[in-house]
Amino acid sequence: MYPEVPLSNSTTPQAQAPLSSQDSLAAAGGWPFLITAFIGRLPAATLQLGILLYVSGSGLSLGLAGITVAAVGLGSAVGAPLVGRFVDHFGPLPVVVSATVIQLLSLLALLLTVINHGPTTLILVCAALVGSANPQVGAIARAHWSGLARRRRQPRLISRALGYETACDETSFILGPVVAGLLVGLLGPNPALLTLMAWVLVGQGAFIVYLVRHRTEHGAAMVEDTAAGGIGGISIAKAVPPMIVCLCVGTVFGSTQTALTAVSALRGTEAYTGVIYGFMGAGSAVASILVSRLPERFPLSLRVAIGASIIAVACAGLLSLPSAPLFAGLFAIMGVGVGTMLVSSFGRGERIAPSHRIASVMTMLTTCLVLGVSLGAALGGVLSVQPGRGFLLTMAAAVVALFASIALHVTKPGRPATHQE
Repeated sequence: MYPEVPLSNSTTPQAQAPLSSQDSLAAAGGWPFLITAFIGRLPAATLQLGILLYVSGSGLSLGLAGITVAAVGLGSAVGAPLVGRFVDHFGPLPVVVSATVIQLLSLLALLLTVINHGPTTLILVCAALVGSANPQVGAIARAHWSGLARRRRQPRLISRALGYETACDETSFILGPVVAGLLVGLLGPNPALLTLMAWVLVGQGAFIVYLVRHRTEHGAAMVEDTAAGGIGGISIAKAVPPMIVCLCVGTVFGSTQTALTAVSALRGTEAYTGVIYGFMGAGSAVASILVSRLPERFPLSLRVAIGASIIAVACAGLLSLPSAPLFAGLFAIMGVGVGTMLVSSFGRGERIAPSHRIASVMTMLTTCLVLGVSLGAALGGVLSVQPGRGFLLTMAAAVVALFASIALHVTKPGRPATHQE
């Protein structure tokens, strides 16, 4: 279990054996892990929009609601690296339990503050605590797959697993906002927030139950990993290129959100905004699965370059502000590029991470993704004063990612990988 013992430097056929049909993700990780790790990340995908709708639906200004969501994102960006470091040091169980308790208490404090017309500062503090206590289930799951692949000596397992995890992330980002919107729309602000608290308890609680049932294996693996992994650190020079790629992907998300919203408002088609944006998530989820099955002769740097090129081409079409169906099609194409880049950047992150710092590296990449969304949304909002201009920022992010792919090619991983590049 997580974290696992790193593989030796062996290059025997056993160490390089491909993933067989009998060793599927379900066979390797087990259905309980697959199910609970997916359910466990859904609350985080629901909370951001849920808090936005809660604050605005409680009679407070939309401007305050936007700032509150920004506080959630900032808290997540600050807290994610700490969560990853704690997971690497203490294991996932105590960290996920602690984070869930802090989130629930922060949501309760937010509810009481709004009901009692408390100060704006306290609302923002509560929101920031909710974000900082995100248990980073997706990053923990990726670290688990990495350790599992090293221990089982299955080079293809981590590639498929990272593709699957990215698809799970995209699916959660599609389902989460829908759940949040339905809850606030059907129940009203206060009951909706209480339901979201129950959703946090059930979703993350399911993952906690899984961790409790496997705590003995986790503890044993940590002892072995500490003995085998030493105290080596993370190479910043090798970590920067995949971090830039994730920052670019986040910027694509944020800029397209604001640009599409501006175009929809101009055309009076706001009802289709979420549907059109969902096509990007669908395209990304499909690409994540397919890219993980590419032959190993396609290096990660080439995959990032191809993904960035796809985004740039789709942006060229979006700048012409086509009809809604074409918008949806171009967003699906852009999603293919996004999924390709995400799987590749997390794949490189897995390769450069020391065996005892995998969760730290995964949360670093997740943090860059969150910061990119905030950057893209902020700058895209300024540019989208003229509808369509926000897609210029998307184009710029794709160009930066192209240069980052060159850096990925130059900075080869320094340790034996769980899969060949």
